[in-house]
Amino acid sequence: MIVKKHIKFSFLAILVLFALNFSINFWCAQQKSAATEHLQQATSRQALTTTIKQGASDIQKQASRLGQIHMDGIATPLSPGEIERLNLQSAAITAQIERLLKISDGETRIRAGALQKNYAELAASWRIFYENFGGNHVQALTELALHTEPLSQQVLYETVPRLEELENRQIEAAYQQLGVLQWWSDKTALITFITSLCVAVILAWLVYRRIARGLNALQQGARLIHNGGPDHQVALHTKDELGEIADSFNSLSGALHATENQRNILEQELAQRCAEVEGQRQVSKSLLLNILPATVAEEFRTTGTVAPKYLEDVTIIFTDFVGFSSSAETLAADELVQMLHEYFSTFDEIAARYGLEKLKTIGDSYMCAGGLPERNPSHPVDAVMAAMEIVRAVTERSGTNNQRNLAIRVGIHTGHVIAGIVGKQKFAYDIWGESVNYASRVESSSEPNRIALSAQTYLRVKDFFECEKQTKTNAKVSHKMDLHFVKGFLPTLIDDSKQMPPAPFVRRYHSYFQKSPPSFPQQYAKYSASHHPAHKLETAS
Repeated sequence: MIVKKHIKFSFLAILVLFALNFSINFWCAQQKSAATEHLQQATSRQALTTTIKQGASDIQKQASRLGQIHMDGIATPLSPGEIERLNLQSAAITAQIERLLKISDGETRIRAGALQKNYAELAASWRIFYENFGGNHVQALTELALHTEPLSQQVLYETVPRLEELENRQIEAAYQQLGVLQWWSDKTALITFITSLCVAVILAWLVYRRIARGLNALQQGARLIHNGGPDHQVALHTKDELGEIADSFNSLSGALHATENQRNILEQELAQRCAEVEGQRQVSKSLLLNILPATVAEEFRTTGTVAPKYLEDVTIIFTDFVGFSSSAETLAADELVQMLHEYFSTFDEIAARYGLEKLKTIGDSYMCAGGLPERNPSHPVDAVMAAMEIVRAVTERSGTNNQRNLAIRVGIHTGHVIAGIVGKQKFAYDIWGESVNYASRVESSSEPNRIALSAQTYLRVKDFFECEKQTKTNAKVSHKMDLHFVKGFLPTLIDDSKQMPPAPFVRRYHSYFQKSPPSFPQQYAKYSASHHPAHKLETAS
């Protein structure tokens, strides 16, 4: 237990030095505090004495001036206010003398008491003089000559100067005492520090000689074991605590290296499991994003449910293939599914480019919407441009590569809906409300390969597209509807340059919505500029 003895001795020596240093510093601090307090009291007494002298001198000068006026025979009695002001000044000086008496001791207290006595007589003499001034001429001059002047001379030129002289000596003595204490404290602190430093260096040297070499040997042996394997041992065979540690370390090194291989195997298995879990999580997240919008999917993933929302401004697009039912009867099942898959995949890509959310397909009908789940002020214009690309995709495919000659009707309506998720199995994000029904009626009232807009949508896009108004009767509800069929972009928004989208269109789009258009149906730009009838959005004859 040699190392423990060295540590205990070193610790005890440090404690003794610390206690000694603390005691000396504490005593020095107490002495400096007392000297500082004595200096502060002496300074305060000096300040009070100066104030008392100044106040008494001011009153006496005033009394002398009034006495001179009285001797000239033109004096008038003082007003009660002036006498009251004299009394207040005299009372203030009396209070200052009392305060001086309280903070004085020894000889200073004796002289302050003498000042209090003399000033009390002087204040009484002032009061008699002021009360008889201008009234009792003889009494006032007698009081001034026999009492006021001699008393003021005694107070201002004998009592107060002696007190000031005594206070100056006390302040000088306090400064000297504080300087001596400061010098002695600094020297003592320096000596204590040097002594402590020397003792600490000696103790450190002794500890180093006794245990530092053993620690170095232990460190080198541990490094060899870490780098070279379990065959290396710590070469330390002393009979102290370090030797015991070396023996224990050597016995544990074999077990450490034995468990290292097992740890590596477990880490590899854990990494493989984590990769599998992450892969499954990404697959699950990808599937959820294919079903729901991103923000809705995040809400569903974190809370397990989606709160229904009322959306006051949503643009709904319905599409339906013309004559699809009769064409489906002549197609094989796999051909039918493949054809719808190709069309709807194209529609999905178009909707994604314009920031629209695909909602569902029912048979050969396709439904998507803009302005949900996040607000987006440009969704009516974006929806019309997406519908243009949908119609173009259908007309380009029709009759090519063994495709059937199909046409499509498109209906667009803007209004309010309720959005949410219903069901627990095979759930889907959907919207409900009269706006959905009205959008469906707009689509059913549309014409092949044409885009029909409701009056509400037309008002939102009329500054971008040229439309043709028609009044039609919906067969389902026998109700007349004002529809606006899109003919193309406004001529003023299409220029002859090859820039796509055209610069006039971009400027207006940015002016209205403070952003750039997400995409642009480039096929229709030149058609709208030429206004050739063959290029309008109509079914080919």
